Amino acid sequence: MSCFHDLPYTKFERLENNPIEKIFWGRTHIKFACSTFYYIIDSPIQHIIHHIKYRGQDTLGVFMGEMMGHTLQTALEKHEIDFCIPMPLHYKKEYARGYNQASLLCAGIKKITLVNYNDKLITREKNTSTQTKKSRIERWGNVEDVFVISNKSEILDKNIVIIDDVITTGASTEACANALLKYGAKSVGICGLAYTI
Repeated sequence: MSCFHDLPYTKFERLENNPIEKIFWGRTHIKFACSTFYYIIDSPIQHIIHHIKYRGQDTLGVFMGEMMGHTLQTALEKHEIDFCIPMPLHYKKEYARGYNQASLLCAGIKKITLVNYNDKLITREKNTSTQTKKSRIERWGNVEDVFVISNKSEILDKNIVIIDDVITTGASTEACANALLKYGAKSVGICGLAYTI
């Protein structure tokens, strides 16, 4: 277990105007943004995320969510978060994987913070191509208008946090945040398991 304590923590949840918040400046209005770890190529955190996403390690996903919960507890209380939303996957991708890895993270966060999550409220209607090798502009165009909110009254005047596994350019989370804000969310925060440097 000691190897988990050696992971590269960002401590961004304690820092206003941190590098992730700066990603969204001038793009969307978010309350706060952070990630628990740095995402470094060929590092333990990359291997952990790979095992969660592609090797069926769902319990590892919940465990990593618990680690997020420990770092996020104060921020979630400070911003009076009503609930979390896992970054949606298209149903075909979720079916092939067996789960949405962001939902696993939310389940772990809930175990530590008691902040609930709703993984049915917003869906990804377009099965977009992978974002991995796209430029920032290509990523934004790839996810524009792909999210649909099923029950808009549930987000009205609520403080919501979007939970994602890896934040790179923020294009997908930006589009998701814009959909929530468009339909009356009081505030939106963004928290990732890891942030690509």
